[in-house]
Amino acid sequence: MNRTIRSKLVLIGIFALTLFLVTSSTFAEPDYTTECGSCHSVSSAYTMSSNSTGTALIGESFTLRINATKPSVGGTNFYLSVQAGWADNDYFAFTPESIQDNSGEDLTPANFIITHDFTFTPESVGNYTIRAWCATSSASQFIDIPIDVADVPDVIAPILDNPSDIEYDVLTTGHNITWTPYDEHPSRFTIWLNGVVVLSGGWDGQPIMINVDYLSPGTYEYNLTVVDVGGNTVSDVVIVTVTGELPTTTTTTPITTTGGNPVPTDNNDEVLTTASFSLILLVTVGIVGILSFLLILERWRS
Repeated sequence: MNRTIRSKLVLIGIFALTLFLVTSSTFAEPDYTTECGSCHSVSSAYTMSSNSTGTALIGESFTLRINATKPSVGGTNFYLSVQAGWADNDYFAFTPESIQDNSGEDLTPANFIITHDFTFTPESVGNYTIRAWCATSSASQFIDIPIDVADVPDVIAPILDNPSDIEYDVLTTGHNITWTPYDEHPSRFTIWLNGVVVLSGGWDGQPIMINVDYLSPGTYEYNLTVVDVGGNTVSDVVIVTVTGELPTTTTTTPITTTGGNPVPTDNNDEVLTTASFSLILLVTVGIVGILSFLLILERWRS
């Protein structure tokens, strides 16, 4: 191969390599999953914006309209792109897209401006950042869009059954009220008896029971209120009626009168008993004293 042909081949190879590098650099990496800034310098002349409100609900799709603008000079094949792996994009379900300026998916017909609606669906609760890039062959820019993803608000009240009212005799036992409420996100419960709280605590979705034995005859109102994590409440009232009479265990004391004044017989007996004992004791002491005196006198005479 002569020197002339070899020189031509070298020139053709250099031209082909240059053409390849120039052609490949005109794309804003539409199919790459690494940020465009890794191969294009970030330029403040490129601007981006979105209509984000900054909030979303888990599992509920939302649309971000993202705008990208480039200066009228410099760079060709202007692209707007959102890809997986950028910032917190992987916490959302979406279709990675690269939109070219003046393409059918560009909502703005003017040159050097790209507008596109991207749809995202949050997959977990948290504070995340969605990142989008725009780029030409010479420069790029990105936008970080903070999104606060919250749990779906609980607006559905718990379901609560209505147990039958209860009536029982005062001498019987084994009487309970059992409610069976339901909610996907239970929180707490409170039971009132005639308007006064008698039982409260955390509710884990299980049935709630209260014993209503040992009540005096009468009518009682038991009111249960259950609350879920969303603050939704539901209540139910059960009336408890206790019949019959409590057995009497009182003791009466007979009353006698003396001189027109009532005197309890048992107190009078106590007074008489004490006086009789004192009299007997006095007589006994007297007799013993007399006998002792006579015995001494007899010995003295002898």
